[in-house]
Amino acid sequence: MNNLVLAELRHRPARAAFLLIGYAFGVAVMVVLLAVGEAMLSQARDQELLGGGDLIVVPAGISPEMLKAGGATSLFLGIDQARFIQRQILESPRGREQFGISAASPLLDGRIVRVRRGGNTLQALASGDIPSRAEAVGARPNLLTGRWADSEADRRWAQPSQSELFDEIDSFHVPTGASAADSTWAEWHYFNVVLDSERWIYLTYSVGGRIGTPGEWGGRLLLTTRDPEGGHRSISRNVTESTISFDTTSADVALDADATVRQVDGSYHLIARIDGAEIDLRIDPRPGRYFPPAQLGGAELESGYVVPALAATAEGTVCLPTPGGRTRCETLRGARAYHDHNWGVWRDVSWEWGSASDESTSLLYGVVRGEGVEEQGLFAYLVDDDGVVGLFRPGPIEFLQTSRVQHQGAALDVPTRMRFEDARRGVSVEIVTDARQITDMGREQARYFLQMRGVAMVTRPGSDPLVLSGFFETYVDATGGPVSSREGGG
Repeated sequence: MNNLVLAELRHRPARAAFLLIGYAFGVAVMVVLLAVGEAMLSQARDQELLGGGDLIVVPAGISPEMLKAGGATSLFLGIDQARFIQRQILESPRGREQFGISAASPLLDGRIVRVRRGGNTLQALASGDIPSRAEAVGARPNLLTGRWADSEADRRWAQPSQSELFDEIDSFHVPTGASAADSTWAEWHYFNVVLDSERWIYLTYSVGGRIGTPGEWGGRLLLTTRDPEGGHRSISRNVTESTISFDTTSADVALDADATVRQVDGSYHLIARIDGAEIDLRIDPRPGRYFPPAQLGGAELESGYVVPALAATAEGTVCLPTPGGRTRCETLRGARAYHDHNWGVWRDVSWEWGSASDESTSLLYGVVRGEGVEEQGLFAYLVDDDGVVGLFRPGPIEFLQTSRVQHQGAALDVPTRMRFEDARRGVSVEIVTDARQITDMGREQARYFLQMRGVAMVTRPGSDPLVLSGFFETYVDATGGPVSSREGGG
């Protein structure tokens, strides 16, 4: 064999060298690939790079290959609604009991900060985590000195009290940029309280206008009541800026001494006095039944929305004037209630919206439409006492049945049965309405705003159907058709 090899090398030295180099190159490539694979595996297990744990959550559109190439610390990533995901999904009762999640550790990494040292300003990259959560997922650092434990800010981030949560998500805003000069800017607390099966009230505390410009902004208290015969009565009063106070760090707002909202220990205390009506209520949101702040933005439209109380109870006193000029007072205990909060520019805006609940589950759906913002498509959100059930993206709402009604000389086809479906996930919602209020928005086009009450029947694969009682809103025009997806409302 050795003689043959030597003979071949003497006879064809160039070919032998070429084959030797090619074989060596192939072996070298294999060695490099194996080394890269080992490095990737080591990196995937590196607590410093991936924060420990069995699973890493990254924004949509980020592939595992990107993590393998540079690790999470090199990507400068951010996850929208991270606090909500931490509290209501990953560490919710459903996340812990149904999916076996013992802890979730948020990681703030690769943030550019400036520090001062010896009179000089240095630029650096900073990282941060919540010590208790990092330790729970196996990412406790090797501490050489000092103290490594949760701060008060860490606790509020991961596990706030009800009061801290509502101050965080339900605070008021100061408009900025173009919105600050837009007279259609408005922001309000909205409460819905069911007095009995035939009666309910809508209560709105709003501020609006060119906030901060003297004489060009103010507030309004609006009370709408529904009587047993189906009639609606709306009363309102305006207040000047001189008596208004609101807070960008809490849910509190006061239009004046007779129109206030105070959030204390996770409960909302409402005072409203207007044209003979006097309301003094405490609203107690059901823990975990909330929808986090979300905001759309564009050249022409800014719209923000949060629901601190998809399901709540109301206790206190409601005194309402009667048609005969007398005042009827009643005491509420455990009455059904709802609370949301809106802010933004509301010129030529329309929406689809609905909220319904029972003792176990709450449904929220909606979409906002207006010039300057792309069509977002309808969303539907289910949540129960164990956390988020799901966020769905159904198709458009279908009007299955309508009723022709006359309103101020205009013929309207008002929906009595509506339906939407997320076919991909097999979830469908059918809504049957039995009461309505129609408001003419006074636009150039005949545009009417419908507020309806009824039930939503939710069907999901593998689960019993849900029948939820609630309130629903939409827009129709005088021709009877549903509003176009790009047209404005009120």
